[in-house]
Amino acid sequence: MITGLLSRLGAGDRPVSVRHLKPRTVARLRGQRETIVVDPHGKPSRGVFLSLVKIGVWLLEEWNFTLFQEQRASILICDRYYHDLLVDPVRFRFGAPLWTARLVGKLMPEPALWILLNAPAEILQERKQEVSPEETARQCCAYLEFIRSRKNYAIVDASQPLEKAIADAEEAIREVLIRREGARG
Repeated sequence: MITGLLSRLGAGDRPVSVRHLKPRTVARLRGQRETIVVDPHGKPSRGVFLSLVKIGVWLLEEWNFTLFQEQRASILICDRYYHDLLVDPVRFRFGAPLWTARLVGKLMPEPALWILLNAPAEILQERKQEVSPEETARQCCAYLEFIRSRKNYAIVDASQPLEKAIADAEEAIREVLIRREGARG
């Protein structure tokens, strides 16, 4: 999905980039490269202290990126964002009280647009069996509840053909860009 969206948006006059949710500072210090997670619920939590350090680092990195590195004329697509932690703390091995993650979530910079790729839990489970069917269903409900609480969001039907889903996401992004330009002009 993201690859297709990148190629469609990249054909325009704005630079387009992608970031995956991971504290980059800690990964660099540990010499880690991004890896695909195949068993997100398979490892134990990090404990309170390390979990709090991790979300603190995320907060600092996101504000640093927003204030000093983000190009206003560019499009940044985030494959996951901090708020995924609120829906699935086990995936992120979060071991601190969830209220601390919610508090930090309120301090995170808000994206201009939230896009939820939504499909029935059964379809998602057919595509990826990372977690149990019950957990997939729970997350579907939690993501819908979360996304509907945001100011600017689009829900894209991920059960439709890929090209249509990409076109719907692209349209939502272009609408935000048009509104931004209209507000400036």
